[in-house]
Amino acid sequence: MVHYHRILIALMVVLLLGTIVPTAVSASTHEVGILNTGIDPLGKKASVWCRLGQRLTIPDRYVTEIGYCIWRVGNPTGDIILAVHNATTDEPIVTKVWGDASELGVWPEDSGKFTKVMLDEPVRINGDVRLFVEFNGGNATDYCWVGYVSGNRTDGVYTNYYHYGQWHDIGEAEEGAYFYAWVDPEDVKLDAAMPLWVIAPIGIATGVLSLYINKRQHKKHETD
Repeated sequence: MVHYHRILIALMVVLLLGTIVPTAVSASTHEVGILNTGIDPLGKKASVWCRLGQRLTIPDRYVTEIGYCIWRVGNPTGDIILAVHNATTDEPIVTKVWGDASELGVWPEDSGKFTKVMLDEPVRINGDVRLFVEFNGGNATDYCWVGYVSGNRTDGVYTNYYHYGQWHDIGEAEEGAYFYAWVDPEDVKLDAAMPLWVIAPIGIATGVLSLYINKRQHKKHETD
């Protein structure tokens, strides 16, 4: 005999679990390079690099926001992408478009500012990663500057990615001018993506239908 009521209950559980998302209660920040000491060019025609960033270890944290010191030179256009990749496999963990390069601040007037993106929801990261900015537009006169810190390395290593497809970790004292905000796993609460006024009627209807089907099956069993 098929227990339809059990199937309905199982579907309800799946629905509820599928609507739960992690939400940060409060965030700590980690930033390097707000007083950066060096800049490197980024862009398809201005440099050999399309990605510049930092290789570092993020120790089991829910990351809520990432950023980098980046500015425009001239009038570049194209997406500014902020991302986090697995350092071993280069698989994307976080990828988000900040906006168009034409909207960036300029050097040196905005040299002390991070360009940041808030993630749609906290992403749990635990391990060796690369946090970087990517820009594939530009030309010889319209490109981007990316900041780094020289002689003050605290963690990780400055890293860049060539247009022909290879990461290169710089083994000197530099580190990228990066930023991320995070919360510990125990400080993350689970919230429903769907409001209670939507979930509650679904639960009630499922329960009533389950009881009805159960009674029908019971009566049929007695008749048989």
